[in-house]
Amino acid sequence: MLMGEFQHAIDDKGRLFMPAKLRDSLGKVFYVCKGLDGCLFVYDKDHWKAFEEKLNSLPLAMKNARELKRFFFSGATEGVCDKQGRVLLQIGRASCRERVYVLV
Repeated sequence: MLMGEFQHAIDDKGRLFMPAKLRDSLGKVFYVCKGLDGCLFVYDKDHWKAFEEKLNSLPLAMKNARELKRFFFSGATEGVCDKQGRVLLQIGRASCRERVYVLV
């Protein structure tokens, strides 16, 4: 389980520095999605799969459930860090309005 809160800025190329503590815990491939309250949520493969299954179990007939799934899945991206520990965020311009993010 990932624990902690980290604040980092996004550079002009849309890359976000991932702290070494998180990189070690996440593994080579991880997932980043829009979070709540202006945060980004970061998941390792196993936790992303569980989160995905939980969202997919929500009933399609409920409008709130569809909106919640759309919110998280539309902004989700598979992340891989470069040699400097940065990940390119591909979560869309609307999601990247902020220059500093809190990773939770």
